Formats: sequence, structure tokens, C-alpha cells
Amino acid sequence: GELTDVGRRLAQIPVDPRLGRMILQAQSEGCVREVLVLAAALSIPDPRERPTDREDAARQKHARFADENSDFISFLNLWRYLGEQRKERSGSSFRRMCRDEFLHYLRIREWQDLVGQLRGICRDLGIREQDEPADAATVHAALTAGLLSHVGMRETDGRTYSGARNAKFVLAPGSVLSRRPPRWVLVADLVETSRLFGRTAARIEPAVVERVAGHLVQRS
Repeated sequence: GELTDVGRRLAQIPVDPRLGRMILQAQSEGCVREVLVLAAALSIPDPRERPTDREDAARQKHARFADENSDFISFLNLWRYLGEQRKERSGSSFRRMCRDEFLHYLRIREWQDLVGQLRGICRDLGIREQDEPADAATVHAALTAGLLSHVGMRETDGRTYSGARNAKFVLAPGSVLSRRPPRWVLVADLVETSRLFGRTAARIEPAVVERVAGHLVQRS
């Protein structure tokens, strides 16, 4: 009934424990900067707007940020773009750009503020951001530590994934991976509407899951 060392550190990070676990793993993987951005993004509503009367136009604008293997990396691409635009534009020009490119200005401000708060918390805990950009594989490894119950393996035929606790889900149509579903995926959340959908997905390697979740693996 005692807290582990990881548990004690998690208790000091005032976010959802899943997100906190990602941040702690990011320190080991060397991708703290990227995971702080993603942890904040997963805490707020999606800043990309898709109005029903202009859905195609919005999709075209957002397609610039897409990564063919990961919706998470798409968030990082959007974050970098926003940072560049914020430096180059005045406040009113940046707000206009957000409106024209189907981005929710207030959610972006909330995202930026939350990243700043998480950075401050991590500095107090001795969690430092690395100098060099991290690659996608290390980012996904850190995310896996917080989303172990959202790993899925696609059955040999079809698009259905087998997940934890015998869950069966498919990738949401908005995911970059939905057209060509990979064998193994990690999803940010599972939402049940007409069926169980996995939203915000990434292609992953099973060896990463085994490394990060070795304490949960059963062998035969």
C-alpha cells in the first residue's frame, strides 16, 4: 500500500496521472520539451476548428501539419508553426491568422499558457528540457508509458484493434492512420459513439511497449 518513487513524483505534478507519467518517462527518453507540449495539448479541446459549412477548407489548411505515422507529431508540427507565426506577427495579425486558418485563438492561448505552467513545475522537480530535438520514436515511447491501456494490435484481417481488457476499437476517421491502419497503434483516448473509436493515434513498435511496460508483460 505504499507509493513507489514514481508515484511520489507523480503526486507532485498537478495533471492527470497518465500525462504526468508521460512527462516522467520523457525525462528518461530525452524528449521532455516535446512531451510537455503534447501533455498540454491532450489536456484541452483540439485547437483546430472544423466548421460544418467549411469542413473541406479547414481540412486543407490543417493538412499542412499532418505526419503520416502519428497524429501526435501533427500537434508538434502545429506548435512549431504557431511559435514561428507568433514571433513574426503582431497580436491582432496573429489572431486574424488563427481565424483564417481555422485555429481557435483562445484554445491556442490556453495551450501556450499550460505549457508554460508545466515547464515551471518540471523545473521545480528537476526535470530539464533537452537541447536537441527528439525523434518520433522516443516521443512515442514516453507517451506509451502513460497510455498503456490504449495500445492496440490490429487483427490480421480488417481494421479492428484488440486493446486492453478485451476492448475492440477502430481508428477514428479523422486520424492520419485510418486509411492504412498499421499493425500496432497507440491512441490518446477511446470514445464510444456508434462503435468504439480510438482518437489521436500513432504507429508504434511492440518492442517499445515491452521495454516501457516490462513489469506488466506476461510471458509463456
